[in-house]
Amino acid sequence: MTRVAPASAPSSVSGAAPPDFATRLTLLLLAALTIMSGATIAPALPAMQAHFADQPNAELLVKLALTIVGLAIALSAPLSGVLADRFGRRPILIGSLLLYALGGASGLIVSSLGALLVGRVILGLSVAGTMTAGGALVNDLFTGPARGKFLSQQAAFTSFGGAVLLPLGGLLAGVGWRAPFAIYFISLLILPLVLRLPKGRHVAEISHEPEGKTAWGAIGLVYALALAYMVIFYLMPAQGPFLMKFLGASPAATGLLLGAFTLTAAITSLTYSRFSGRFDARTVAALGFGLVAGGWAIVSQGQNITSVIPGLIVAGLGGGLVLPNLYTWLADITPSAWRGRIVAGMSSAVFLGQFLSPLLLSAPADHPANGFVWGAGAALVVGAALLAFSFTGRPMRAAP
Repeated sequence: MTRVAPASAPSSVSGAAPPDFATRLTLLLLAALTIMSGATIAPALPAMQAHFADQPNAELLVKLALTIVGLAIALSAPLSGVLADRFGRRPILIGSLLLYALGGASGLIVSSLGALLVGRVILGLSVAGTMTAGGALVNDLFTGPARGKFLSQQAAFTSFGGAVLLPLGGLLAGVGWRAPFAIYFISLLILPLVLRLPKGRHVAEISHEPEGKTAWGAIGLVYALALAYMVIFYLMPAQGPFLMKFLGASPAATGLLLGAFTLTAAITSLTYSRFSGRFDARTVAALGFGLVAGGWAIVSQGQNITSVIPGLIVAGLGGGLVLPNLYTWLADITPSAWRGRIVAGMSSAVFLGQFLSPLLLSAPADHPANGFVWGAGAALVVGAALLAFSFTGRPMRAAP
């Protein structure tokens, strides 16, 4: 792998002391909320579909209940980025956490699929603000190798959160399909921590700083890769529960399997954080795509629950490498005055990929493994193209 020269920059903005433990923990918790936004209710999807079976297009609409959150994020994240750049990060985070509880927990009381989808859209608006402002604040507080290390830790923490919350969602889904929606109230517990966060930089503070040439081509490429990755990776939370049910798994077992999948990604990200900055982020991301391809190929051939577990582990290994390195690559080419908006674009790409996943890689109910066949092929092609680019493109340079 191509090595990247370490940056001489301090670990935080303008030579300031590194963020304290409470600030780091809060940023990690905020990142964990993103996986909750959709995947927490994944084990309940089959029961939800049965509950709304008498409504037109229930099969598709129930899947959209999981992924419409991504569409709402994709459409609203650019506005969240502008607001975060103009007013600072903390005010956007506070408002977003309140909306998170309101929209997320609405599934406890709604009586129709339409109302459920409205609540999920509100949840998406909140996640757009949380992810955008939180990501911009990370870029404000960290630079160089310290930023790459924290981004890998953040990805690990997000996956650890999924490893806990997905099995919990599976257990609650065994009680009733509404029960997992109560988990969204957790955002209110994080609110006191957010109140003590730094406000973060905004336009008034950085408008006087000189801007270099913005690498829009590279930024667009990172966006495209993130979108493609999420279309492929989100196969498991979006369609995995239906494959698990087809293979005879209960909702609780499905939650445990999804949790094991995200736990593998967490361990990979955490382990890789020790080496962040030593290798070209593009090359490592390409390796991650290749592992996801191998994992989905194994899953697609599984004849029972036991036989798909190795595939989940291999795909989880890849998942722990792709997004942290794409975010590191993006952060290294982002000018300070555009951090909120460019992170917002990344949020849009990631969650648009989630929304498109069940539409682009949909599989018939009697052959639910087909989506994983197509996902494996797509991951292999994208990974090979990115690997070739990492060796032929310009060397990466860590941002100051």
